[in-house]
Amino acid sequence: MVLVLRAYMKIPLKYLSFSTRESRLRREFSNFGEIAEVKLVKDELTKKSKRYAFIQYTSQDDALLALENMDCKSFDGRLIYVDIAKPGKEAFREYPKASGPPKKQQLPKQDEVADCWY
Repeated sequence: MVLVLRAYMKIPLKYLSFSTRESRLRREFSNFGEIAEVKLVKDELTKKSKRYAFIQYTSQDDALLALENMDCKSFDGRLIYVDIAKPGKEAFREYPKASGPPKKQQLPKQDEVADCWY
């Protein structure tokens, strides 16, 4: 049994046209490699595009090729920006937690005065 690990890479696209569709994104960005998922972000109430999307490639090399070729290019009449997605809070199961300062320890209260002087 051979285990194949794929390193997926997601790229965000910003400043898209309101008229841009997922099918158009998939068609144009598939020129750079195999796409695992295209997600055009829409407002939940109005169902209108929020003018940004995420494209997930099956290969990091393909994602970087798309980034190099499409960043700051005209797409559907608008100048778009392509970047590398950063891990979200779900990657850490909420926000990363630091240990913080050590907890204060309660020392037993002493009523006696020390009888040694330096």
